[in-house]
Amino acid sequence: MKTIYKYIFIPVLALFAGCDPNSFLDIKPRGKDIPTSYVHYEGLLNSFNMIKFPGSAYSGNMFFPVLSDEYYVTEHSLEQLSSSLGQEGREAYKYNRNFMLPDALPSDWNYTDNTYVFNLIINNVMDSEGGDEKSRLAVQSEARVMRAWSLFRTAMVFCKPYDESTASQDLGIPIVREADTNLDNFERGTLKDLYDFIVTEMEESAPNIGNETALLYRTERADAYMMLGLVYYYMNRYDDALTALREAKRLADESGAANFYDYNEQTEEWIKSRTDYHFSNIEYMRDYWWSNSCIAYYSPSYAGEGITFVKQKYYDLYGDTDRRKLRFLNEDGNMRPLDGDVQLGLTSPTLYIALAECEARSGDESSAKSLLEEFRKYRMPASDAAVPADIDTKDKLIRFCVEERIREELGTGLFFFEMRRLWDDPLFQDLKADYGHEVVGTSEKYELTEDNLVMMIPTKVMSWNPDWENN
Repeated sequence: MKTIYKYIFIPVLALFAGCDPNSFLDIKPRGKDIPTSYVHYEGLLNSFNMIKFPGSAYSGNMFFPVLSDEYYVTEHSLEQLSSSLGQEGREAYKYNRNFMLPDALPSDWNYTDNTYVFNLIINNVMDSEGGDEKSRLAVQSEARVMRAWSLFRTAMVFCKPYDESTASQDLGIPIVREADTNLDNFERGTLKDLYDFIVTEMEESAPNIGNETALLYRTERADAYMMLGLVYYYMNRYDDALTALREAKRLADESGAANFYDYNEQTEEWIKSRTDYHFSNIEYMRDYWWSNSCIAYYSPSYAGEGITFVKQKYYDLYGDTDRRKLRFLNEDGNMRPLDGDVQLGLTSPTLYIALAECEARSGDESSAKSLLEEFRKYRMPASDAAVPADIDTKDKLIRFCVEERIREELGTGLFFFEMRRLWDDPLFQDLKADYGHEVVGTSEKYELTEDNLVMMIPTKVMSWNPDWENN
């Protein structure tokens, strides 16, 4: 099981940040002077920067949560949103696809931040001195999985949702395989090529990774299989996702990695604040990508007045005894944005809910209900944790799983990824019909179209790659 060690801070070179190529451990980009020892490569994975999203080159703002459907604002709170996220946040809320300022580089576009180091490890650790072949392979495999995961997370914002029928024509993002900062001829390629690469990297690498690590932010085998399962999950390949997520849970049970806070034992104040983020959060299986201001940002200067409010239709999904509803201030569903950060790491709730949905889709309703009850007993009294009796068909159970995801993550903006995944799912067309934003108290309404499921690549990135086609 993961514990916390002293962190090692190593500056990470971002490919597109214009950094001095010799500033990273005096590494010369053409392979003339690279680490020679296994312990050096293993140590690179201990860098605090390997989990830090954004990297030091980025602003710290993320914008994909603003596109999520669960919020509304008032005319006054839209100005407050503009205050916390700038003009860009306001325009993103209005679904203006060109909301980014020309010189801005949002945290959503992040994957190049650690690519250099991943490639350095992948391409050289097997020939390094010291360590046995199994240990070197484990380090290389961990770097391969993390490189693939970074590509996947960025594709989830800047590429279309995966559709097998169009993936060979849809645009991906560049796959960078070399640790060479002089490279500048990057091509977007196709979404199919991108996802084929991601899946292959994870499938080949996951079995080689150990299932216990002393560091919370290092990858265990359970994490690797969960990452693989989530990639398949968001590709709508639920049978493949089921196999990987089952293995992830088995390994997590073996290592003790999947843990939960019991909301029945927590105070209302604790549930509202949830201040135990990052390294102290026991529900994180892997603490990756954190510390971002986004739509969930809350400033005490507003004296408790919310910036965004949760839509009533989502608030109504909570049962009377569901203690998660205590996170929201008012009985009518008005929402105080959560203090802290969007949890983009791998969490125990994500594992249980995604696996339950895959079990339901496979027809194993008993396993799905058992997983949901096992999780829900930590969010409400055990007597109310069972799936309600009126959830008596496969389709109803799949929908209940999606609603459970909403209940768990409401107010974080993570529903944006479910909107993408379920866009063409016939079970959720009623949800899609209502997607959009409004400014309550005015006539302003903004319809979410399929184009809004993909953020435009920032102008600053496009200026470095003038031959690219933007979204």
